Amino acid sequence: MHPLIRGLLDLMFPPRCQVCGDFGAEVFCSSCRARVTRISRPHCLVCGAPFDPLAQSGELCAVCRAEGRHFDFARAVGLFETPLRELIHTFKYDGVRALARPLGELLAEYVADAGIPDLAPGDFELICPVPLHPLRESERGFNQAELLARVLAERFGVPVVRALDRVRFTRPQVLLPARARAANVRGAFSARGDGVAGKSVLLIDDVYTTGATLSECARMLRRAGASRVYVLTVARPHPGRPRLPAPQSRC
Repeated sequence: MHPLIRGLLDLMFPPRCQVCGDFGAEVFCSSCRARVTRISRPHCLVCGAPFDPLAQSGELCAVCRAEGRHFDFARAVGLFETPLRELIHTFKYDGVRALARPLGELLAEYVADAGIPDLAPGDFELICPVPLHPLRESERGFNQAELLARVLAERFGVPVVRALDRVRFTRPQVLLPARARAANVRGAFSARGDGVAGKSVLLIDDVYTTGATLSECARMLRRAGASRVYVLTVARPHPGRPRLPAPQSRC
């Protein structure tokens, strides 16, 4: 959009923070941004689940000790609670695409600040968003993971590839108990093989819940020849706190 037109629109319809509602120059204001509960060490070295700093924890959480993961490791910027929960819900279910920019910048800053151990910006060669089923993407009008991936691509000059397709319509994972999620997404994805062989891939989504969807995506990327698969999401629930259900799509 031309800067002059953008300026006129801002005068007529001033931007407001999508969390607190304050008018200003940002859809995610600095005050709300400062309230994000960021995940730091100690955490599980595989899935990134935060550990109690006062507890004597091993390197892996109980879930990762019991179950294998097809990705090398997963990390999330912050906890899926206020304000990230409200921001992600507004982005996905109310269709406020402008939120892709601040959410994507959170991901980019996390990588640039070495938030992911052993992974620097130059260590991944491709960025792959988790795909939506075509029916769901048509209903929503966009794939939130792809919009986030494109912000990262701009920052680091790494291409976005739609290397995965969602080939089977599945029930929303949020409606299922943890044990049913792996079966729900088994065989739901296929790999296009768009140049991922021998490449390190950064897999992007908005929320890490149980990791079933992301692990299945990573399995298909591995099958297509990806040498390494890293996962990065904006948020994840705290494993020790009850998970709140997501609102149903209002598209």
